[in-house]
Amino acid sequence: MADFGYCFDCNEMNYAITDRNGVFEFNKISSNHFGHNCHVFGKPNDYCPPIRNVLTKLNMGAEIGHNEIVLFKLAIGLGELDKYNKTIESEIEINQQRLEI
Repeated sequence: MADFGYCFDCNEMNYAITDRNGVFEFNKISSNHFGHNCHVFGKPNDYCPPIRNVLTKLNMGAEIGHNEIVLFKLAIGLGELDKYNKTIESEIEINQQRLEI
């Protein structure tokens, strides 16, 4: 089974592969992204409208317009996926520790 994922290191969307039990393992987003900081998208309704719309259309096999992709990338650039980005989470933790010292 395959789904869609996003590689924060490459700033690229790609397919994600599940194991035999249907569970996504960390960094199973195509072979080009092994060892990278990746996120596998869940249900489209869990995301803001630009991301939700693109994921829904991808799942349906519908055509995606240029403006929809621009809004999708803008939503990611403005931080919609930051809560899934492990690099940003560790930077926030380090900054919080520095403030406590």
